[in-house]
Amino acid sequence: MKCFIYFSFSFLVFLSFDASSELIQNLKVEKIIDGDTVYATLEGKPYKLRLTEIDAPERDQPFGRQSKVFLRELLKDGEFDADISGKDQYGRYLARLYDNGVDINRKMVNEGMAWVYDFYVTDKTFYKNQLSAQKLKKGIWSKRYPAPPWEWRRAR
Repeated sequence: MKCFIYFSFSFLVFLSFDASSELIQNLKVEKIIDGDTVYATLEGKPYKLRLTEIDAPERDQPFGRQSKVFLRELLKDGEFDADISGKDQYGRYLARLYDNGVDINRKMVNEGMAWVYDFYVTDKTFYKNQLSAQKLKKGIWSKRYPAPPWEWRRAR
């Protein structure tokens, strides 16, 4: 009986977690702010989206511009899907972006255009992508001692 109760509780927690995620399809790109923030619309409704799991270089940080341009290139067809999991303290939707079956957040890390956001990462498999980018010295990892954005912000 104890096992059944535990299983039932675990299943309900899983369902409630899953229910908090919302997939929104065919969002239209309005503006790329930086390597981890996108403004989009759907049927006139605006969406400010913060890419989850990652933290891209700040605009005035080394690779900030390259990260933004890379994200713009990934979303160049103008439409994408977003799996929204909530909002942050600034009112932005927290989202994983997908375009033509490509996980945009993961691609940013895999190509060295963003760090895994240690403080907020929930999908630990992102670290494999980061390690691969580091080994191949892609993007931010081509620099000897790249400063993560959270350290860059704190220093300013």
